[in-house]
Amino acid sequence: MVKLRRLRALMVVLILLVSLSGGAKGAGPAGPAVEISSYEELLSMRENPSGVYRLTESIDMAGRAWEPLDFSGELDGGGHALLNLEVTAVGETMATTYDGNYKTYDTAFAGLFGTLTGASVHDLSLWNLRVTVDSDVPCFIGAVAGYTEDSRITNCTVQGTLELTAHDRMFGVGGFVGYGSGTLESCQGDFTLICTDTDAQTRDEQFMGGAYAAGHLNVKDCTVAIDGYDSDHGYVHNGGLVGMYIFYPAGLDFHGEITNNAVTGQITFFEDNTNRRAYCNGFIGEIMNWDFTNGGNTDDFTRNEVFDYSVNLRPHTCAEPSYAEAVTPAGCDTFGYTTRTCGVCGYSQRDAYTLFQHQWGAWTETLAPTVQRAGREEAACTLCGAVESREVPPLPPPEPSVPTPEPEEEAAGRGWVPLAAGGLFAVTAAVVLIVRRKKIR
Repeated sequence: MVKLRRLRALMVVLILLVSLSGGAKGAGPAGPAVEISSYEELLSMRENPSGVYRLTESIDMAGRAWEPLDFSGELDGGGHALLNLEVTAVGETMATTYDGNYKTYDTAFAGLFGTLTGASVHDLSLWNLRVTVDSDVPCFIGAVAGYTEDSRITNCTVQGTLELTAHDRMFGVGGFVGYGSGTLESCQGDFTLICTDTDAQTRDEQFMGGAYAAGHLNVKDCTVAIDGYDSDHGYVHNGGLVGMYIFYPAGLDFHGEITNNAVTGQITFFEDNTNRRAYCNGFIGEIMNWDFTNGGNTDDFTRNEVFDYSVNLRPHTCAEPSYAEAVTPAGCDTFGYTTRTCGVCGYSQRDAYTLFQHQWGAWTETLAPTVQRAGREEAACTLCGAVESREVPPLPPPEPSVPTPEPEEEAAGRGWVPLAAGGLFAVTAAVVLIVRRKKIR
């Protein structure tokens, strides 16, 4: 019995030690989620970048500044979306990246998140994302994150354009992620990717991929549509899914997985380099490490190499575009957007997304309010029949009754008439005077 008690006490101590240490390594953030329903609340994530957060509403980010956040917590999109997010600068944190020769670079990153470290992002959509960065240092950009380290991105949908203008030795553009490690699973992306090298003298390393530009993330059950444009004066590493697949640092013992993915689209590129490599393939541009499971992948991809190095490549081709706009209004469960089509070259893009919007009918009272309780009223959407209910405030309490003052009694009822000041004294004096006169007689 004594031994059993000691064993139980030891188990309790061990449990307490584990709980105090935060549990096993890699267990991820814990605790109740902080709910986010506004731009201001989204900004507050910076106060605790290792916290747990959940979107409860979609948020229109149009016209609102956003700097890439370095994040190590959990963001549950809750099936909601960020619309019209625009990123124009890199985040604060730099990290080491490796090229195919294992040269290292201090690199900047941009995206919704600059870096993800041991983080989880899931069930989130980004519509009409714009990442447009001009960098003078090595740089990678991606929609969800510029850089990931042992992080998971799951069940996310992204539609947008990512453009990087750079020149310093190593840089790249990825759909979901720029560079890193971790897992992409059950994600859908529709990307326009543009990478422009502005230095024709330096033989840089350039990367582009529909899922990510370089690294060794696992990619499972993802769908990617890519429209890529790469103008480079160094070495090109382009893939419909991954630009360069590389285990890093050198000697890393790792087994990866790239399975059950579908790629459609094209990459138009040039490689202005006499020592040409020109890696550009439907799935992976260049494979540095072959230790990964590869199966169930399909592609409908076009490699389009051009040899005119004088004009940087872009999706629209005319110098003076003329756009016509057509507005698609939001529905009850679909976002609205504006389609802009150039009448000169035919290039078309969607822009200015708008949030879901019900068309509510008249409000009808379902419970009358009283002084003691609130009431309720309902309205039905004239498009889909959805019903919205809201509270009606209680009635205000009645005004307290004020007692009516008693009216003054008339003088006739009293047998005397009120007189002006001194009047009663004058009458009394007159009576006394009359009495005295009678006594004299």
